[in-house]
Amino acid sequence: MADNGSEPPALPAPKAFPYEEYECKICYNYFDLDRRAPKILECLHTFCEECLHALQLCEERPWRISCPVCRHRTSVPEYRIQNLPNNTKVTEDFPLYIDSDPVPQDALPPHPPPMHPALVALRREEDASILASTTTVSTATTLSQDSISRYESCRNCRRLALTTGCVCVIFSLLSMLVLLFMGLIFVHSHGGPPSPAGPLCLSIASILAMVSAMVTWLLYWLKDRPEHETGRSSASTSASRRNA
Repeated sequence: MADNGSEPPALPAPKAFPYEEYECKICYNYFDLDRRAPKILECLHTFCEECLHALQLCEERPWRISCPVCRHRTSVPEYRIQNLPNNTKVTEDFPLYIDSDPVPQDALPPHPPPMHPALVALRREEDASILASTTTVSTATTLSQDSISRYESCRNCRRLALTTGCVCVIFSLLSMLVLLFMGLIFVHSHGGPPSPAGPLCLSIASILAMVSAMVTWLLYWLKDRPEHETGRSSASTSASRRNA
């Protein structure tokens, strides 16, 4: 070919590295694995996380974002841009494209963009609901402990009343028997004037018999009283406190 006077064909030039695929079309900075992570939308357009944060702040609803190229709306998982999927084709080549073209990048602000106001209000409502549920659980626990303590105190009072009543009944019966025996002796005494102590002893013995009978009836009523009535009264007290 050189003998014929024709020029040799030119060799194909090496293909340039496609830097445009690795830069955000909004800020024209290279993607990285931090705040400029390549987030791909449902329309297959890729932008950095920092720019998408700024676009989300312009949206009225934080659960979606509009693509600045085709206006397709992409839902944002949990209202957070970092939850969008990364463009794996870009992340797999990092940091090769940065090392091959070390162009100085724009400096990022010291702090990431703030959350959307609607998202802030939603987080406040969630925190308030969690705090209210925690307060309700603690209040219910306190009321249950109060009911248990009241139930135990009622049982102790009931035992004390039963013990005191049994002692009173035994003492009344013994005193009644002694007075009845003494009264009969004074009434049926022969060879002497009638003593007024006999009728008095019999009267006191009859009074003690009535007292012992009443106390015995009260003890049976207190002993056979079902315990669920006490629990019902404690539950009603707790319910009234909860309603208050």
